Amino acid sequence: MNIEIREKNNKISPILNDYDKVRKEFNWDSVERELTFSDGTINPAYFSIYQNIEKNENKVGLIWVGKKDEVRKISYHDLALNGSKIANSLKDLGFKNGDRIILFSRKVPELYFTMIGATLAGGILVPVFQSFGTEALKYRIENSGAHFILTHEELLGRVRDATSGLNVKIIVIDGNSNNNEYSFEDLKSTQKLYVERKRTKDPWFIIYTSGSTGRPKGIVQAQNTIALYYISGMYHFDLQDDVFWPTGDPAWVAGYASVWTGWLRRVPVVTLESKFNAEKWLSIIEEFKVSVWSTAPTALRLLKKELRYIKNDVSSLRFIHAGGEYVGPDLVTWTKDTFGVPLHEAYGQSETATYVICNIISLPIKVGSIGKPLPGIEALIVDEKGNPLPPNSQGILAFKPGFPGLFIGIWGNEDRYKEYFKGGYYLTGDLAYMDKDGYFWYLGRADDVIKVSGYRVGPAEIESVIAENPNVAEVAVIGIPDEERGNAIKAFIVLKKGISPSEQIKNEIQDWVRKNLAAHDVPKYIEFVDSLPHTMSGKILRRYLRAKELGQDVGDLSTLE
Repeated sequence: MNIEIREKNNKISPILNDYDKVRKEFNWDSVERELTFSDGTINPAYFSIYQNIEKNENKVGLIWVGKKDEVRKISYHDLALNGSKIANSLKDLGFKNGDRIILFSRKVPELYFTMIGATLAGGILVPVFQSFGTEALKYRIENSGAHFILTHEELLGRVRDATSGLNVKIIVIDGNSNNNEYSFEDLKSTQKLYVERKRTKDPWFIIYTSGSTGRPKGIVQAQNTIALYYISGMYHFDLQDDVFWPTGDPAWVAGYASVWTGWLRRVPVVTLESKFNAEKWLSIIEEFKVSVWSTAPTALRLLKKELRYIKNDVSSLRFIHAGGEYVGPDLVTWTKDTFGVPLHEAYGQSETATYVICNIISLPIKVGSIGKPLPGIEALIVDEKGNPLPPNSQGILAFKPGFPGLFIGIWGNEDRYKEYFKGGYYLTGDLAYMDKDGYFWYLGRADDVIKVSGYRVGPAEIESVIAENPNVAEVAVIGIPDEERGNAIKAFIVLKKGISPSEQIKNEIQDWVRKNLAAHDVPKYIEFVDSLPHTMSGKILRRYLRAKELGQDVGDLSTLE
């Protein structure tokens, strides 16, 4: 598919109007000077919430929608007061500069207050999904060396089991105080502003990511990551006089990043505590006049699967973004047809702290491309040894180090961290190519590539073609051993509501792939399934499908939804 979307009907003038000029003149030092104290120290919470607070204190900073549809609109003034109270209360409990705090919480206001307060106090934040079991939680507590954890009464059973024998103080949002457990309501310390000044390269937060082998690794991000979030808010999300709804959980790096990104741009950030519900999500957009919406491709596919038409007024939307997993051309065009706004795909990792290759609002969209690097980001394609490759060459997506937001370590494992760098570049492990116009095209994880009859086949391209079939809601492709071809392609397909599996649909899909790609890309096997395995951040867990198919060890599944 070779489609460009040039006419976007932008409702307001974008901040980044001249991409090439800004990119050429960009300098990270000037950005960081705006976000540091005069002595060169830094505190992300101070510069996100407290700097110039008198100009913004009456603005809404957080719009929270609870499980029972209750709504709280919290001003920047109240975010600041609650953040200060938490910072001082933590200090009263013995919290020290550099202490790690586990955030094992639902998406409630107290979580966001604690993100601010713990950062003010010089803490290192460790966001963790609330659905984690005892062993997954215990590993992250022990590996990070955390001595504090924020949680809910309903999660206390797991927390007590995970912290048994450990010196961990538990802050319970909706519980009572006893022994080493402290009720959030009892944290009555002063609201006087306390700011721990940090060095720019000091750790700020740790995000644990799982792989096919070994234990999850703790990706460490520095304090000056805030500079990347500031630029992201300007040049990627184009946040101006907007209402911003990033749907991700703060335990996912994109969800964590988006909250700070919105606050740095002094806009209201919407957060919904309950899980996905198509009608509820659309009502949120209508009720709060969401104008910038950031979500996961999986959520959009579910909307596409469940809704025949949209009855809500979503005319407030001016920018829609999805990332964290391959999007595919079908979602880009569907979003434009459905919402009147094209989907802007972007690319990022936990290791890059947020999205760093983006479809910029002021640039044409090449449907299927992840876009161009943000100003200040140098991306390229390299071979396995780190040697740069020319345009239109398939290889490993890499970044030139030196920008805020590129991870500064793996917690407790310096040797493993060094393995990510070759030839002076950070190698992502993702396959891609860059075209002659500087647009990047994602092809899939290097370890997901399938060798069929000598051809190297990327699952993402096959999935995007299959997803164009009007009966298909979602698809995942893997390779399985085959005596004749070395490997054969197998597709797991979720059909749209009301569509029943049939040989006719199977044959149509195989013919469509043959017509649009090549004979060696055609799935030899197709299995219709009710659902696909996703991580809590919305990514399809292909290694789980592959391991189950082959009877192998499935590896760490702590992030499986």
